[in-house]
Amino acid sequence: MMKLFTLSCLSLFVFSVHSQDVWIQRDSIKGPPRANASSFVLEDDGYLVTGYDGSNKKRSMVSYDIDQDDWDDELSIGGLTGDGLNRSSAIGFTSGLYGYVGLGEGEGFMFKDLWKFDRYNDVWTQMADFGGEARTQAVVFEIGDTAYVGTGKGADLSTFYDDFWKYDPGNNSWSEIATFPGTPRVDAIGSDMTGKGYVGLGYDGSSFKNDFYQYFPVTDTWTQLADFPGTPRINATAFGVFPQFFVTTGDDGFNYLNDTWEYNYFGDVWTQRADFPGEPRSGASAFIIESRPFVGLGYGNGSYYDDFYEYTILLSETKVDKEYFELYPNPARDHITIQAMKNGQTLKIHNSLGQELYSVQKASQLEKIDLSTFDNGTYFVSIFEHHELLETKKFILNH
Repeated sequence: MMKLFTLSCLSLFVFSVHSQDVWIQRDSIKGPPRANASSFVLEDDGYLVTGYDGSNKKRSMVSYDIDQDDWDDELSIGGLTGDGLNRSSAIGFTSGLYGYVGLGEGEGFMFKDLWKFDRYNDVWTQMADFGGEARTQAVVFEIGDTAYVGTGKGADLSTFYDDFWKYDPGNNSWSEIATFPGTPRVDAIGSDMTGKGYVGLGYDGSSFKNDFYQYFPVTDTWTQLADFPGTPRINATAFGVFPQFFVTTGDDGFNYLNDTWEYNYFGDVWTQRADFPGEPRSGASAFIIESRPFVGLGYGNGSYYDDFYEYTILLSETKVDKEYFELYPNPARDHITIQAMKNGQTLKIHNSLGQELYSVQKASQLEKIDLSTFDNGTYFVSIFEHHELLETKKFILNH
């Protein structure tokens, strides 16, 4: 994305959650504009495959090089013998060295297949069929090398699903996991962040949704989070770069949208950010390369789009209106000191995976924290008052 609050682009200085976000236009995709394409990332290249261009469903694929800011044609799904694999609203994900595409809507039918792309040998291989019913408009998120797929609409166009399945690429097998706790739905958002999956929004056959949930694979459980505060919508685009999760674009059945919202992992709160700069749209695609999110394509107001943008949060060089605490030294070697907390406030430390490692309720103006048992790396200190997030700062630990 971004120099965002991302882990790869963090400076060595303390910063707060106050920042300025910017969209930067990049090279338009190669080939016809399209909507509802699937995506995956291999090393430092992003791939877009399948989709609908207003006339035909696609099986073609293109790749984006972030260093050159340009696109290349790639082998269509199924390769030379892939006729009939054209589709839209498919799923796409990365596992290890491979990209995967599956499910989706063909010409009058639904798929339940799964295909693996090997970029080094330039070949597509069909894998085990999805464990649930054939469907379109499902969501997918990745945790480690495992993909999690659920929700969507069946072949009769009226059956909406709430089942969820995980795919193990090592065994090439599917197994069912805990059912999504919201209503069965289509065109929801799904993405991952710090070892957890996030699913929400969409349409359940009677209303557009704004609920939002987190999935934790270790316990196979779902937790409902703060509702999305923007317009309930379908066909939005979502991406997460710890400690933030973003939702942008989509439609509410009447209007195409371009607003952008940020969910903060530490505070369970949403904040509106800079609008997506292209035309309002639905069915856009996104991928993240080296912690930099890219968003583009889609459909809106009678047009299909091929424009493409990078989303970046620039840390402000000006002092924020209010700093709730100071943190030093940074980088740290064996301890940090927190100064100027108030009684009743709670201090928490999380690692870059979002795991809470330390928590204390403040009782004095100075808190010295022993870090001798912490591993080297990036950490986040957050201050809460009555469960409300006040500020987050990061520090680097290097023993």
